Amino acid sequence: MGAPLVTLTELKTYLGKTGNEDDVLIASIASNASAMAERDTGRIFAVASNVTHRYSSDGQTSLTIHDRPYNDATRTVVLAGATLTEETNVWFLQDRRNPDVASTIQLRHYDREWFVRSFGWFDANLDSPRYQGSGAPNDLVITGTVGHPVLAGDVKEAILELAAWLYWRAKGGVSSFAETLSGTDVDLSLLPMAYQVMVRNWKIRTSVASA
Repeated sequence: MGAPLVTLTELKTYLGKTGNEDDVLIASIASNASAMAERDTGRIFAVASNVTHRYSSDGQTSLTIHDRPYNDATRTVVLAGATLTEETNVWFLQDRRNPDVASTIQLRHYDREWFVRSFGWFDANLDSPRYQGSGAPNDLVITGTVGHPVLAGDVKEAILELAAWLYWRAKGGVSSFAETLSGTDVDLSLLPMAYQVMVRNWKIRTSVASA
């Protein structure tokens, strides 16, 4: 994971903290909340460059990948040892939640009946989904920048709420409730609802094999 998605200053402002006596704890919680959000959603929100992921395409036309900027001039894509060219024989598709990010890669045109134009297609097994793909493990390799250039507002707010919840839980000890600086009671028995909704809305399952 890259840098925390919420800064020490942002979290202290959100908590209403002005002193520095808890700075070490708050910085640690900001990092933990960011890691938790990425783990729970299967996403990569924090930006990092020159990151390589290997996927097993299983001969599929398209598959879900980790978040990458929609446009990235530094990116390389290799399928079964052959380097692909974006917008020619590989396409990154915009994520419906954040169009600045791609979370799906398409490896060829959608044309489910191309094989019927070839005589003897049945005997040649051309309708097999693996015909145009290697089917080998780790056959798709993507290297470049990962993460969200601009973090969506609902993600940021949810991570701030989670971080605040983690802070009050750390300060609350064994109690299932804590009182904020404004006198509001915080229920520590359940994750914040805004965070739960964000995870449900943003969760994806990638086909990653290794990183």
